[in-house]
Amino acid sequence: MSYCSLKRGSTERQGVYFFRLSGTHPERPIRTVPMKCTRIFRVNIMADNTLILFLVAELDDDDENYQNTYDAESITAIVASSTACQEKIKISGYVDEVVPQYLLDDFKRFFRVTRTTFETICENIQMYQVLLPNWTGGREQIPIFEQLLIVLWYVASQETLNRIADRFDIAEVSVVRCRNRVFHVFFTYLKTKFITWPQGVHRQEVLDGFERKANFPGVLGAIDGTHIKIKAPKQHPETYVNPKGYHSVILQAVCREGMQFTHVVAGSVGSCHDARVLRTSDLWENGPARCGDAHIIGDAAYPLRNWLLTPYRDNGHLTPTQRHYNTCLSTTRVTVERAFGVYKGRFRRLQYVDTHKVETAVDLIIVCCILHNICILNEDEMIDYFEDDNAVNHNPLPRNQAGGNAEANAKRDNIANSL
Repeated sequence: MSYCSLKRGSTERQGVYFFRLSGTHPERPIRTVPMKCTRIFRVNIMADNTLILFLVAELDDDDENYQNTYDAESITAIVASSTACQEKIKISGYVDEVVPQYLLDDFKRFFRVTRTTFETICENIQMYQVLLPNWTGGREQIPIFEQLLIVLWYVASQETLNRIADRFDIAEVSVVRCRNRVFHVFFTYLKTKFITWPQGVHRQEVLDGFERKANFPGVLGAIDGTHIKIKAPKQHPETYVNPKGYHSVILQAVCREGMQFTHVVAGSVGSCHDARVLRTSDLWENGPARCGDAHIIGDAAYPLRNWLLTPYRDNGHLTPTQRHYNTCLSTTRVTVERAFGVYKGRFRRLQYVDTHKVETAVDLIIVCCILHNICILNEDEMIDYFEDDNAVNHNPLPRNQAGGNAEANAKRDNIANSL
């Protein structure tokens, strides 16, 4: 068996591997090439029998490091299948020449935000040094505005990392690095700035806004959960299968009257009930303090509490007053369902998150929540982006869990009688 004496010289964009075909050395171990799945776009055989392979190492949505290895037989197979391979076609000048020429509608259609919203986000992230780490030579750093364009294209589409890299004329690993850096800034600096619980004058705005919808008083937010479809995880995939039969993680959100999210939690497995998601979140502990004498509203999947009002269970014997209460609550609560519809419609990556790590999917979900709020605050129109949430309907809680306490039941009865 022939062996390969390997050395590597590479740019960030592609690896260039040199193999000297030197006869048979059965005692010597076969050298391996550290990389993930590869494509060869050029093969040169030099006069001294050095085989030069120009390889592209393709990354998945999570990893920057090459972990798998290929032995000499694998390399031979790659070479044999490479005769029809051609060099990757990248788009030159897309950021500098094409994007500036987009009409306002075209820019929004591709990046799912207006130019004004884009500029607002740039202003909020441009001061963070993590986006421009110390330069060590080689290819010039990607400007912050371009990193943001890359990330917006990523969340706004279902394109692969390979296609995104081609569009922006960078390596796939650079797409991952840009995404991770921008996500880090959003989590560290922007989440607490743009996802906030209403207080002070904003609290009264929310109360008034919800009451105008159906005269339901004291509503500080509407809570619900939605399933984000993901690739089957490697560990315990069965726990992620939701009642509709696909793998998902759950986003629990509370929204205000204008569909901005005021509290978000993501990452629970798809098989988890909405009530359990709530009980494992911080909202379960601090909900009473946050709501005070007000309350949030949810559907029958949630337990009745003094700070969380739910519908009367329809046992076939509801009074007209109770049915009217349920109607008013449902009319008011539908705001959160509409918020999920806009959220998923705007950021198409959420339609199916094809990553190997669940953590990456969770990061994406939360970052899109932040972007969702920024868009609303900038009056970034969203009518064209609405998508039926098609939420998974959980069964109502058992009676012994749904009944709530006497204080919560009395509060609900009082509101029902006042409507």
